[in-house]
Amino acid sequence: MQLTGYTLLNVIPWENASAGTAIRCASSQSCGAAFRPNLAAGRYEIATQYFDLNIGKAKFRLYIRNRSGDRLLDEWTADDDLPSARIGGDTSTRYRTFAISLAPQDEIRVEGLPDRGDPAARLRQNHRNSLIRRTELTRAIA
Repeated sequence: MQLTGYTLLNVIPWENASAGTAIRCASSQSCGAAFRPNLAAGRYEIATQYFDLNIGKAKFRLYIRNRSGDRLLDEWTADDDLPSARIGGDTSTRYRTFAISLAPQDEIRVEGLPDRGDPAARLRQNHRNSLIRRTELTRAIA
């Protein structure tokens, strides 16, 4: 995973993040995390796990990059009514984007934009596990 502007953050207890580690945007500007899943071509669901703190409304954008350039797939605001201003199990949530067509060399990038005290923090995870093959969805759409 390639990080731009994000820094590693230890999360205690470790069960609240990927092996105890998350990433947080260390800037007031946007930060990015990109990776190539190297999966077979097909339609996928992308699950983005992040922390939604109750002291701000961070924004996230999900992009795909391929030979045609960058394409915005989805965007959302982290504005759930969760009970804490701290990164942990109480603020961990997931946003799902459905029916995304991916080719083997595509790159996926999540961009986070902090707001006030909400640092647009995300789990640092094995991203292959955040891509769920949706074969039944592929058949329904095709």
